[in-house]
Amino acid sequence: MRTRMTKLPKVPALPVTETDPIELQIGRRIRALRLERDITLDQLAIEVKLTKGQLSKIENGKVSSPVSTLTRIAAALSVEPGSFFQSAHPAQPRAALVRRAERKSIAGRGSKIGHSYESLAFGLPFQKDFEPYLMRIDEKVIDPAKNSFRHPGHEFLFMLKGKMDYRHGEQIYHLGPGDSLFFDGTIEHGPSAVYGPPIEFLSLISNP
Repeated sequence: MRTRMTKLPKVPALPVTETDPIELQIGRRIRALRLERDITLDQLAIEVKLTKGQLSKIENGKVSSPVSTLTRIAAALSVEPGSFFQSAHPAQPRAALVRRAERKSIAGRGSKIGHSYESLAFGLPFQKDFEPYLMRIDEKVIDPAKNSFRHPGHEFLFMLKGKMDYRHGEQIYHLGPGDSLFFDGTIEHGPSAVYGPPIEFLSLISNP
């Protein structure tokens, strides 16, 4: 059951610029969207299962938010996760070029166990269907128990470097460069073994 939202006086949100750290850009966008909807910090925190202090740190750019947290916040605010990367510029581009040096590293559920996430598309008003990431695994030994993920929608993987065994439910798939895997994200999945890290692959996650 959703928490009842009460009306608040309008408070101007701080502008977002491309020179701000990515955590601050995301935090200010979240705060701006929350205020536009007259939602209190307490109400949004309850809705997304965070403490008021945790959400305050996110809005003030003090912490990096996992993809799962951003997804929950986006759902509560009725926006796409990619909208958190939008700057304050009024232009509404219909295409976005992301240079290698401009990729935005973000925290994900697997960040603490050797995974890195780079967002490959952000800030587009029409970016609704999927979120593309460049994934990298640097660890030499995989603990399947710690590499188990589940999320709404579907996911598509395309292997770029290295080889790995990838588990989806009870099935194990051996993947090498050029191989791809498309699956239901609501079923537990994740790498179960790696061969010759670093492992690099593209991950496209749909937004249902």
